[in-house]
Amino acid sequence: MEESFSQRHPRLANALFLCIVALLMLAVAALTITLSSSPPEFSATVASFDGIGRSTGGASPTFRLALRVKNGNVWRHCFKPRGAAVEYDGVPIARAQDLSEFCVPARSVVEVPVVATSEGLGLPEKLYEGVQSRRHKQERVPLAMRLTLDELHVVLGPGWPMLLQCTAMLDGRPDLPSRCLLFIMVEQGLH
Repeated sequence: MEESFSQRHPRLANALFLCIVALLMLAVAALTITLSSSPPEFSATVASFDGIGRSTGGASPTFRLALRVKNGNVWRHCFKPRGAAVEYDGVPIARAQDLSEFCVPARSVVEVPVVATSEGLGLPEKLYEGVQSRRHKQERVPLAMRLTLDELHVVLGPGWPMLLQCTAMLDGRPDLPSRCLLFIMVEQGLH
């Protein structure tokens, strides 16, 4: 009767078996990390502002926003912002362009400053009165921030452009950042 491979070469068979088990464990670990990963969490606050005035003769509004990015993954995420807009009551009142790339290391939090200006224009009269009325009554004044990002150095799949929509309160009320909604933008023509 002929001996089997494992009987003729027991050490080689054991080594081969251990290699197969190790590769399977590595594959399961990689799959677990991939499936448990999630996009970073984004939130925003208005760090400071100035120049809130009427469009006729008023100063141009400038908003210094703090975009907080929390990365819970085991790899870093890097982004290139395309641009940002600040809105009040659905009307764009300031924008930011030429924003710098930023990276968020694995399992960490980074705060990214964003400065948006109206480029010399004040607020339209109705918007100015709405903001001042809320501030006078000590009500919260919500500002919407839209930020478009490209993710750089993507390892798993294509880096789709992302749209963040955040609501931040003027005058820092509440002091806590508000969580942003994240939308993945699929470019037309790609399936």
